[in-house]
Amino acid sequence: MSDLVNPFGIPGRWYKANLHTHTTTSDGAISPRARVAQYRKAGYQVLALTDHRVTNSVRGLSDERMLVVSGIEYHPTARTRPVTRYHIVGLGVPHGFKLSRLDSGNRCIAEIAAAGGISILGHPYWSGQSLRDFIRLKGLSAIEVFNATCDGCGRGSSEHEWTHALDNGMFLPCVGVDDAHMADAGDADVCACWTWLKMTRLTQKNVLKAVRTGACYASRGPVIHDFRVADGRSVIRCSPVREIYFICAPSSGKHRVARPGESLEHYEAPVVPAEKYIRAVVIDAEGRQAWTNPLRLR
Repeated sequence: MSDLVNPFGIPGRWYKANLHTHTTTSDGAISPRARVAQYRKAGYQVLALTDHRVTNSVRGLSDERMLVVSGIEYHPTARTRPVTRYHIVGLGVPHGFKLSRLDSGNRCIAEIAAAGGISILGHPYWSGQSLRDFIRLKGLSAIEVFNATCDGCGRGSSEHEWTHALDNGMFLPCVGVDDAHMADAGDADVCACWTWLKMTRLTQKNVLKAVRTGACYASRGPVIHDFRVADGRSVIRCSPVREIYFICAPSSGKHRVARPGESLEHYEAPVVPAEKYIRAVVIDAEGRQAWTNPLRLR
């Protein structure tokens, strides 16, 4: 089991990011420049353009307030049923990057890494893929815990698939994404789920590092101010929410629900020494979640 950093215990500031975005370069509804303007207006500081099987030039799209990252969504053969292809998001690849072949997920991940990028497993629940379908993938940097586009058909959350991966030693951080295809900020897959990245400076190198090391958390609305383990207790502080979960191994963990008419902004509970990791999920009054990445306990 690999170690991940605790973003709430390292220096830096939080940057709001969407790491899975489509434009008219593939099957999105608006141009790359219009998509960037849309997310800049919404207050994002990081946007990755990840069109299917092709990159975009991001030259001239960034400014001092927002970094635009070149990416790609690629679909190597999964050799599983019922879905026979993975959906993998590659971040940080140069414009014009092409994969040599698509018959091996591991080969594709390795080629992305050789080009200086990282690979994120996209929406496994939407893809109909369980842990047995992706556990053999080597070199993944993260997994999508929630995908707003996939939520349109009731398969937005891949939290169960992520949890099974963690329980079986595939210790990946999670990200939350829009997978934006539609045109307007009021649409269900635009500005609906995001990832907060903890970084000292707004650079592509720091974006990739924050995802890879778990210096981030995913949210559909709630803000997490702190999450840590101290003196044998797990502690979380957040914006007002209805429910807080501490999640560990099967049959373990804690759950707190606010009294009617009240909300929770803090919760702490003893840590079971035998547990390997702990993570937190908070849910606000509108049912929107935020997910921390796991902290290793032993």
